[in-house]
Amino acid sequence: MDTGSLIVDIVIILVIAIPLAYLVIYSFNRERKVKKSVAKLCSQKGINLGIFEINGNLVLGIDDQQKKLILTHRKDTNNAFQIIDLPQLTDCQVKTVKHSKNTLDWVGLELVGTQQKQDIAFYVEEDDEDPGTSAEICLQAARKWEKLIRPLLKAS
Repeated sequence: MDTGSLIVDIVIILVIAIPLAYLVIYSFNRERKVKKSVAKLCSQKGINLGIFEINGNLVLGIDDQQKKLILTHRKDTNNAFQIIDLPQLTDCQVKTVKHSKNTLDWVGLELVGTQQKQDIAFYVEEDDEDPGTSAEICLQAARKWEKLIRPLLKAS
């Protein structure tokens, strides 16, 4: 191999590797900032998260001891931060909306209480700001969270 083709190969590899490395480092740092921000908010409220997960723009966590669910938005953790007292709820179920036979347009959890009803969206088809998580992956995540939340409800 001559030096000219070696230089071209190195440039091509760098053109591909540098943006990918930047993307990985940027997303890792962003996720770490979100976790740190949520942990700070939880400690201020006396919540000790045992389970914590980021699904697209949705941030969820559970305090098993106090039976609290926290949820917030990845881009606005402070203003969107919510604490849901799970014993005040009576039901939690996965909810989907389909406009055609083969596609899911909305995937989420429906939390039902005696005085309130709240939907937590894991996937919204029209959301252009969501980081590209597929509907099927979000459906699996919603099912996982349903299994985590149900034992902590009032009716359980």
